[in-house]
Amino acid sequence: MVLARKLDTPRLSNSSRLRTVEPPRTQPASLGSTGTGNLARGSRGEDVAALQRQLNAAGAKPPLEIDGKFGPLTDGAVRNFQAQAGIRVDGTFGPQSRAAMTVVNAGGPISEAGRTASRVGEPAPEGSVPLHRMNSSRNDAARLGEPGPGPGGANRTATFDSVSNAGGRTQMVTGRITVNGNTYDFRSGGYGRGSLPAGEYNITPHLWNRNTPGMTVGGEGYSFAMSDKYDSRVGGTRSLLRIHPDGGSAGTQGCVGIVGNADVQRRFREDMRAELARNGGSFTLNVG
Repeated sequence: MVLARKLDTPRLSNSSRLRTVEPPRTQPASLGSTGTGNLARGSRGEDVAALQRQLNAAGAKPPLEIDGKFGPLTDGAVRNFQAQAGIRVDGTFGPQSRAAMTVVNAGGPISEAGRTASRVGEPAPEGSVPLHRMNSSRNDAARLGEPGPGPGGANRTATFDSVSNAGGRTQMVTGRITVNGNTYDFRSGGYGRGSLPAGEYNITPHLWNRNTPGMTVGGEGYSFAMSDKYDSRVGGTRSLLRIHPDGGSAGTQGCVGIVGNADVQRRFREDMRAELARNGGSFTLNVG
C-alpha cells in the first residue's frame, strides 16, 4: 500500500495552496536571504521561507509550501539538493549548502556548486564521487575488505558518507552504522530502486543465520528487519528492507549491506544481538 505523503504543515485550502506553493523560478533576486546560521528540522521563520523558495527555484519536487517551517518535506528537499551538489548529505542547511545554493541561484551548474561548496570547510569531491572522508586508517581497512568495528558516530545511527549516481534508480550510498557502541561500514543501493531513504526505522530480528546468495560473506549470513518507508524516488513505500552482509557484487537493492569479512560479520551480528536485547527486542535506527 502506498502511504500518503505528509506535508510540513496542516493541509491548506485550495485558494491558500495556490498562493503558497511556488513553482521553480528563474529570478534569484526575489528569493530572499537564508541568513547565516544553520537551518535544520524544527527551524522556523523568514530564513526558512527563503530557503524553501530557493529549493523550489533549484527544482524541488514536489514544490514546497512557503510556510517558514522546516518540516519533513523541506528536510528531504535539502538532502536531495546536497546529494546533487556533491556535498555532505545531513539535512542541515549550513555554510556548504549555502555556498552551493549561491552558485545554483546564479545559474551555475550543479557540478560547480559542489566544487565551490567544497572550499567551505570540507575537501573537494574525489573525481565525480562526493565523499565526506572517514579517517585514513578506516579507508585503508575498507580497501582490504576488513574495516572492523571501532569508535564512530552516535549509537543506533547510520550516517551517509558518499553518494554516487545521485537521484537515479542506481543511486548508491556508503556510510557507517553504529550499534552497541561499535561502528561498521555499509553500502546501500546501486540496483533498481536506489539506496535506503533517510529517516527513522524500527529494527527487529529476522534471521540469525541465512545462506541467501548476496547476503553472506565467508559463510556468515544473517538479516535484521527494518520498518517500511515511503520513498518519493519510486513513488511508493519500500518494504522488505533488511540489514545483512554485503556479499557478492558491491551494493544492495536498498537494504543496508554490512561491509567486511566473515569475522566482521560475526561481530556485527553479536553487536546487534546485544543492542536488541538491551532495548527489549527492537530499537530505532536513525538513518541519514
